[in-house]
Amino acid sequence: MKSTNNTYSFFISVSLVLMLGISFSASAQMDVSKVSIIEKYVVGYNDITKMKFINDSVLYSEGWHNLPQPKFWQQIMKLSPDSAIVSVALSRQMLDRISVKEWNKLSELQHTLYKDSIRKVYNISDSLIVFITAGKKDFYEFKKVMPTINRSINVFKQNGVDPWYAQAILLIESPGKMNTKSTVGANGPFQLMKPVARNMGLKVNGKIDERTDIEKSAYGASRLLSRICIPYVRTMLDSAHLHYNETDLWFRLLVLHAYHAGAGNVAGVIRKINPCEGGIQLIQTVWQTTYGGFKNASQNYSQLALAAFCNFDQMVMEQKDSVFLIDGDRMMNTYTSGKCDNNDKGRYLGNCISQYEADLVEGTIPFDYFISKTNIIEHELAGLAPSQSPNGDERYNTIGYKLLKAKKMEEAYKVFKLNETNYPDSWSVYQGLGETYRLMGQKDLALLNYKKSLKLNPTNADSLRAITILVGK
Repeated sequence: MKSTNNTYSFFISVSLVLMLGISFSASAQMDVSKVSIIEKYVVGYNDITKMKFINDSVLYSEGWHNLPQPKFWQQIMKLSPDSAIVSVALSRQMLDRISVKEWNKLSELQHTLYKDSIRKVYNISDSLIVFITAGKKDFYEFKKVMPTINRSINVFKQNGVDPWYAQAILLIESPGKMNTKSTVGANGPFQLMKPVARNMGLKVNGKIDERTDIEKSAYGASRLLSRICIPYVRTMLDSAHLHYNETDLWFRLLVLHAYHAGAGNVAGVIRKINPCEGGIQLIQTVWQTTYGGFKNASQNYSQLALAAFCNFDQMVMEQKDSVFLIDGDRMMNTYTSGKCDNNDKGRYLGNCISQYEADLVEGTIPFDYFISKTNIIEHELAGLAPSQSPNGDERYNTIGYKLLKAKKMEEAYKVFKLNETNYPDSWSVYQGLGETYRLMGQKDLALLNYKKSLKLNPTNADSLRAITILVGK
């Protein structure tokens, strides 16, 4: 519900229903007890909580996971934002992977020449649009969304609404983010617009915004689905004389499109297609059809839902009973349970440290937890293979710069300060501290550390350049 045109169309649909006094009884709703829900123990760094999730086996039994569009978005959701995938817009056939930084350096003419050359390599028609899509790993933080899915499933069930929609929307709208306003004013984990939220019973005014409360937001979204989206999809499919069950995945995807793009736009798409039956073929045609405000972003919406379910399932179903939010802990659990190859323990523990480093950079664990866990591993590793034990100031410097790039200043500061304690004569440590203070807006401390770095290494051009810039300001 983030596109201006789609949001407006949807608001009109909601307003008309409310003005006409149309309501839908609970008897018209599906039996939510039939929805497949699994329970898993979710292991964090300070607690273990039993949570509920949706397990949609139809996604795999009907082959939705093998379609090129969700496979493309699966990769985008796992890809760092400094990389991009080159694809055919219509089919999402993946052609190449490029650096966003290098791509942005090229002129418009060079962009055109590159796209023309890749069309020739893959024998693609000049009429087909080629997209460059940057990675969105930093947005799709599925670990952070787990608690909101668990709580929203309960709210949806209490309201007699298919909880599948709760998980689907939370995975793609604003994963793990409770107070995120879109450019058109949608807010909260379910990205509800102000008028729609108020019409669904939520308080939104100058002092309070219940869209940012997970239970209230879930309540509003579930009412929106049961009173507007699902009935509209039923009506449009009945008008097209299509047979459906409300647990059909293709039916659910159409409801998602109504939630995002507005029922009127989706109805227009269905009329334009004039389908003989539902299923995968219909949804694929929807992805390639435009109508009114139903354009690229709207076509992508259910593709994103399928991709998000696949990636989320990989994480949730990886272990039989538990879900480890910390990948380092997951690896250590394998090691301590004796499932690791005895002849390869040294390499495995080294990889485990690298994984804890990734957990720190991604914000999954705090610095103190990272240090406590890696100290244990390093002690174990030293007993197995002393030469493989990671050491040196550059190791922590690398982590520190990764944290700076991820805009995690506080954790980066702690890493560089620890490095300063362990390696007080390292010029690169003070270079890192200088960068950290500069990004934190502390000019005097940044200058002090750049100068320390330059004194220890007079050939350090980076510190000299930074000092020149800061002094000149």
